[in-house]
This record gives sequence, structure tokens and C-alpha cells, in this order.
Amino acid sequence: MKPSLLAVGLSALVLVSACSGGAHPRATATQEATTGTSAIPSPIQTPTSPDRLPNPVQSPFPVGSKTLYTGSGHGDSGVTLPASAGKASSITVTWTCAGLSKFNIIATGKPLAGSQCGDGSGVFTAEIPHAHMHELAWKFSAAASVIWRIVVTQPPGN
Repeated sequence: MKPSLLAVGLSALVLVSACSGGAHPRATATQEATTGTSAIPSPIQTPTSPDRLPNPVQSPFPVGSKTLYTGSGHGDSGVTLPASAGKASSITVTWTCAGLSKFNIIATGKPLAGSQCGDGSGVFTAEIPHAHMHELAWKFSAAASVIWRIVVTQPPGN
């Protein structure tokens, strides 16, 4: 006896629904178990370019603050701050970075600030006092695989 076309069609429909993952949560779990894929959620994706990093400035600067430098890049780089930075009582540096290494801000061979990078979700802030502002040429030191964004500001009244 031949099976009826209706019974074969119905069996195929049930099979497609069970494998699609949309029918029921258990259908997805069963599919994952039989195909060998993991049910563990994937880790947060690390950004691969500086423009994909979050803006390091999380809240507005005080009224009257002056932005001295805004930049982004990867690996080593540097900036020469304007002369007004050397006269300020302090400078605020805010940055974010992503990678398996550290990001350091260095002047005359001495570290001014730095952080471990990670997945790019961290935002770091450092206040550099006037005593450390003798050198306006700063080096950003990081492995070539590290991406970063940075903002350097001068507080109001400086």
C-alpha cells in the first residue's frame, strides 16, 4: 500500500517547522544539540576601527571648557598640544580603546596616564596637573592592534 500524498506532505511540514527554530524553543535546543553548535552566547564583539568605539565623552564638559585635541587611531601616535595647554592649571584627558594591550599617554619618556584596553566599552579619564605639562608633545603608546579615541580638554578659566 502506498502512503497517501497528504500524509507525506504533512510529515515534511512538521519536520520543516521543527528545524526552523521558530516553532518552539525546544525545537531550537534540539537542533543545536544534534548539529553540535554551542548554546553559549557569543562574547561581545570588539570594535575593529576607531570610529566604531564609543565617544569617550560621556557627559558634557563644564561651560567654558576648551577642546585642545580630538583624535582617533591605532597603535602608536602622538600630538603636540597648543601653547595654552602649558599655561593651564590642569588638562583633562578622556579616552577609550580596544585591544589586548595597554594604551599609554607619555610625555618626555614619562607616563602621564594609561589603561588596559579590553573590548572597547571602558571610558577612562585622567586629570594632568600643571606640574606635568612642561612638555606639550605627547606620545600615545599602544600595540599596533589597539584602536583608540581620545579627547583632551582644558577646564574653564585656565
